[in-house]
Amino acid sequence: MSSTFDYLIVGNSTAAIGAIEAIRKLDSTGTIGVVASETEHTYSRPLITYFLSGKVAEENVYYRPLDFYDRYQVTRLLGHEVTSVDPTNNSVTLDNGEKIGYKSLLLAAGGAPIVPPIPGIDRPGVFFMNTMDDARRARGWLSHASRAVVIGAGLTGLKTAEALREMNLEVTVVELAPRVLATTLDETASEIVLQTLVENGIEVLTGVAVTAIEGSDDSNDVYAVAIDTGEKLVCDAAFITVGVTPRIGIVEASGIAVRKGILVDRHMRTNIANVYAAGDIAEAYDPLTGGQRVIPILPNAYIGGRVAGMNMAGRAAEYNVGMSVNSVSFFHRPVMTAGFATEEGGNGFRVFKRHDPKGYRKLVIRDGKLVGLILTDDVERAGLLTGMMRAGINIDGMEDELLDGKLGLICLPPEIREERIHGRGRNWL
Repeated sequence: MSSTFDYLIVGNSTAAIGAIEAIRKLDSTGTIGVVASETEHTYSRPLITYFLSGKVAEENVYYRPLDFYDRYQVTRLLGHEVTSVDPTNNSVTLDNGEKIGYKSLLLAAGGAPIVPPIPGIDRPGVFFMNTMDDARRARGWLSHASRAVVIGAGLTGLKTAEALREMNLEVTVVELAPRVLATTLDETASEIVLQTLVENGIEVLTGVAVTAIEGSDDSNDVYAVAIDTGEKLVCDAAFITVGVTPRIGIVEASGIAVRKGILVDRHMRTNIANVYAAGDIAEAYDPLTGGQRVIPILPNAYIGGRVAGMNMAGRAAEYNVGMSVNSVSFFHRPVMTAGFATEEGGNGFRVFKRHDPKGYRKLVIRDGKLVGLILTDDVERAGLLTGMMRAGINIDGMEDELLDGKLGLICLPPEIREERIHGRGRNWL
């Protein structure tokens, strides 16, 4: 074994940073190693579409200052994939055959982009939008492009389309589902987002499948995206944004329990005592269901990493958030969703809606508790609402105030006000 660390972290993104900062608060001398497939300094993935369009400079995409690892005494093993994990011998194997030992291990390798079986997907001019390198390569290619097709209308796809439009490209979004953001928004909110995209010059085709990505006659470069209507969408670039999947392949045959992601308890610990997982790779606690889910949300990744780091360093901490929350804007129109946002009533759910010039508001209630919401335009009190969801406050009788957006902190029970003001009970801090 070439080296052994007290704390070994696989991954170099948000969860890893949370863990490193937590470990160093409790242990100033233990050795920390970070293994990551990318050679980049740690950065914020949601910002890569802003980097693509030029709205955010490269140095502002980085998640921490460039001297972060030196200040936190972290050994970097960048540009290497972990190919297997061996809990019996407390080691991981890298793609070059090297074995690295550990006393405690955090798996925070995130998710890999889904590669759909589309003929021509490997042509020059076809890009994913999962890494900084993806964005850099696309940015260079787009300097001589005028039209792009985005395949997939999830959050990454629509933010990519927005970035391309801001670069003055003609943009078409192609989505297999019947509407944009189909797993995140209900029909009303989806239509609001769709109209915002169309008003800003983006063509959106829903209920359509891509059958091939074709090349030009004189080169292999992308020339058109063929769809199942028989049409061909002529373009200079195509972007594949159909989702990501947890990188659970690294624990195959290791004995570490997995489902959709790596299963962890409230301490972010796997079924192996000294092995933890956090971020997009983990299937962690969801306070709305009481079960475990993969929730690829940046704040949850940081908190999960922080909880893991504290437990790795010997201080008991529990993960008590985990809820699915998305807050995004499209051409300056804010949209926020949380929990069971797409529910429409029945099966114990009650739904309240209001759609007026101030925006669209939807509440999903079960057993007297707020368990889902959608807000557009006016999202000022979104943090208060998600706090109520996490705390499981009974909101019977408050529905109208919540729909009006008039409910304030003073309306909450005293113990909840204290928690919101002072952060009591958040032992992951």
